Amino acid sequence: MALLALTSPLAPVVAAVEGLRLQHPDLVRCVAQGLVTSGGDGWRPGTDRCALAVLLVAGWTRARRVPLPAGGETFLNRAGQLGIRRARVAVLQDGPVAGAPGVVVAASRHELLQIVLEHAVEVGPELQTIMRKLTHGS
Repeated sequence: MALLALTSPLAPVVAAVEGLRLQHPDLVRCVAQGLVTSGGDGWRPGTDRCALAVLLVAGWTRARRVPLPAGGETFLNRAGQLGIRRARVAVLQDGPVAGAPGVVVAASRHELLQIVLEHAVEVGPELQTIMRKLTHGS
């Protein structure tokens, strides 16, 4: 599954999450290793607000590529970790995948941050806690 992630627009997000996993294993344990899944055996439809917060923070702060998972495309494994079958991503207009299918292009960093904030509403209060811990190490 990691190989699949390396060929998708989600690749930088996967790399960012795996890097964070080394520094903050307790916070990132809600995200399945490699992130991308087919959603087959061992997975059930579902989502996890902690994992969505990790993806938003990792995508925005480390990759400037923000995952926008759609309903029906997120799954939880037996350990309760989030995996994504498919997701659109939001990127800056000069990003290497800008214009590719499933990619939302933001004209500026401010616009990309607005996209993050729109999706942060779905995450709820977990976002602020996760953001503080992942970006400040507290």
